[in-house]
Amino acid sequence: MIHNMLLESSALGWYIILLFFLAFGVPLILLIIGIAIRRKHKKASNILLIITAVYAIIGLGICGSMLI
Repeated sequence: MIHNMLLESSALGWYIILLFFLAFGVPLILLIIGIAIRRKHKKASNILLIITAVYAIIGLGICGSMLI
């Protein structure tokens, strides 16, 4: 029932924008933060960049499969 309501919604474009933000926006924000704190906190920056890479791989896999 809920699944049909989501597909029949007039705001389907917003769901696609949300998926793109989850796939690209969050890793981009984390990447900017990781680069910004690189000088003062090198170890924290490395951990943040690794988390960014893993999030991007998983996010593109899951969100990419949902967009197809």
